[in-house]
Amino acid sequence: MSVTIDSGDFAGAMKRAAAIVASRNTIPILANVRIEAKAGELEIVTTDLDLEYRETIAIVDGGGLKTTVEAKRLAPLLGAAAKGSQVKLEIDGAHLVVKSGRSRWRLPVIGVEVFPQMPTADLPARLTMKAKVFAEMIGRVFWSRSTEPSRYYMHGPLMHDLDGKLAFAATNGHTLMRISGKSQWPVGAPQIILQPKFCQAVQSIAAESDGDALIEWDGPKIRFQIGPITLLARTIDGVFPDYQRVIPGESSDPIVVDPEVMRAAVKRVDLIGNAKTRCVRVSRGDGILSVSAVADDGARASEEFQAEVTASFEAGFNSQYVDQMLSAMGGDSITIHHAEANAQARICRTVDDGALGVLMPMRI
Repeated sequence: MSVTIDSGDFAGAMKRAAAIVASRNTIPILANVRIEAKAGELEIVTTDLDLEYRETIAIVDGGGLKTTVEAKRLAPLLGAAAKGSQVKLEIDGAHLVVKSGRSRWRLPVIGVEVFPQMPTADLPARLTMKAKVFAEMIGRVFWSRSTEPSRYYMHGPLMHDLDGKLAFAATNGHTLMRISGKSQWPVGAPQIILQPKFCQAVQSIAAESDGDALIEWDGPKIRFQIGPITLLARTIDGVFPDYQRVIPGESSDPIVVDPEVMRAAVKRVDLIGNAKTRCVRVSRGDGILSVSAVADDGARASEEFQAEVTASFEAGFNSQYVDQMLSAMGGDSITIHHAEANAQARICRTVDDGALGVLMPMRI
């Protein structure tokens, strides 16, 4: 029982697969990767019981191999193999022998019969779209999710129907980010809450591909497939808050500003070390927007820059949230609707791209 594989293909697949494996496991088999040769391909599978990674790569020669071995030990070995070389795997008793050039490694194995696999039943809701577009939509809202243990139902973005289109929304109670795209929402498909690790894996995989992805789901599970790679994940079982209620309407005197100019100003003002509150004051006047901060020891910082603005008042916001919101918005120009100092701020691109954000104010 042995197989020979291109080292580059194998190293890349194992690096992606090993990223799914938790750093610490109380169940030994969950630290392992399942490798099985069948029909001229090597199937690679890792799981943490909530997320399963599966990829197939071509075999150069051999077959019949089926075992599990520690993923985070095998992956760096393959990465160390010479470029353009081949790797040979063979079973020797209770060990997997890995050969590449003059290098030899001998790793202990665990039988495949105890390796857990998630059910692969058909999932009724499905859509096909560019993998990078799907990943970008997730990435633009993901920063706004909650990390509080008690708010587990807000740990990932809500994937849902918005006016017949695919949309994502994430909130931590202080910020809200929503984005809708051009893909049609499948009729009758359930809305689901995505788990964080699935979102991060999708973004990592999509960054390396320009292809289309098939996304399939039901209430408890979602599957993301692109080329030879398949992610199968459990969704978060919970009720996402009715975020639509906190979205303020448009104001009569909005602010129009370059997001990168404002973001850079906020970052410079924040350098005084206002770590306790992270509060930045945003003051507005005729054609000028000003950001300032005061540290606990009395240190101060301020900066002014041009913006399309008329009404005058000031409000406080968390500087980190402002930075993250402006980064997620991007674009050349954003419009901020903010009716009064103690009201939420509604933020979107001046040329609408489907993204909308909400920032809760801080007391100043």
